Amino acid sequence: MVQHIDQSYKPILDREGAAEMSSNFADIIELVCELVDYGSNLIPRAYASSERDLKAICLILVQLRQFVSQLDGMALLLAQGACAISNLQLRGVLEIAHTLEWTLQSDTLSKIHHLYVANLRRRRNWNRVAIPGTVEAIRYAAKGPKLILSVEQQTEVWNELIRIDSLLADPQFAPINQNFESHYRKHHFDEPWYKIYGARSIRQVSKDIGKLSEYDGIYLSLSGVTHGSDIWRSIFFGTGKLAVAPIREPQHIPSSVQLAVTMTLRVYTLVLKEFRSGEEENFARKYRAEWRARFLKKYQIEIKPTETVI
Repeated sequence: MVQHIDQSYKPILDREGAAEMSSNFADIIELVCELVDYGSNLIPRAYASSERDLKAICLILVQLRQFVSQLDGMALLLAQGACAISNLQLRGVLEIAHTLEWTLQSDTLSKIHHLYVANLRRRRNWNRVAIPGTVEAIRYAAKGPKLILSVEQQTEVWNELIRIDSLLADPQFAPINQNFESHYRKHHFDEPWYKIYGARSIRQVSKDIGKLSEYDGIYLSLSGVTHGSDIWRSIFFGTGKLAVAPIREPQHIPSSVQLAVTMTLRVYTLVLKEFRSGEEENFARKYRAEWRARFLKKYQIEIKPTETVI
């Protein structure tokens, strides 16, 4: 039977089969969904209890929101058996979890200011692309299509640039902005905000909070998958033949969920402690009553991955 090239090649991509296999883990996938739901409610509750200042905006409306977004992406992918690609979200979950904990660990306000300045500069530099004669516009024109804006649009961009420059000139942000600018003038791009603050990398962030082994075991191990360079997750050599692994790997769902839930419980506890002090015990009771049994469940189901000989 001839395989139509506009249909998936089942041994490599079997959507229906992967979704059916993932149903064996429906209870823990639902656990992730419940944690996403809890997080979606925690965002407005934590912000309502905060000072509604820059710290609250960056930690709750930015970092916590993006954490919940990554977790939601994991839940969607796991339900379809796409465990391998869900690891990209898992990597994001870990990075945000470690960064948020590191931000709260010490010197929080300064770190928040670095994050804020980095975002102001990113928006400003993109706006400068639309202003003829700026370094950014000249650099963009050499690489991409000409950007044409109406007079009204250019005026709007100019006004926003003025507002951003005014914010960056504030005494609490100006020295940080200058540190970013020193690197930008030499290399034409900004370093990540945590590097400008003083952490050499996400690995350094993880080391600073005492979670280097977690970084090495999860974040670093998934780098090859993220960048398309992990040979052993894709192909296998044996008995003189080359085999390729299927795109979807539902057999890994339990381990992925365990890692994601571990970090989620930690992040939510940190946010509760910082912005809704006294509620941590309620959260702990909810974990014991509704989530712990599923989180600790050991699976006897054995789903052997298929390999396609090429």
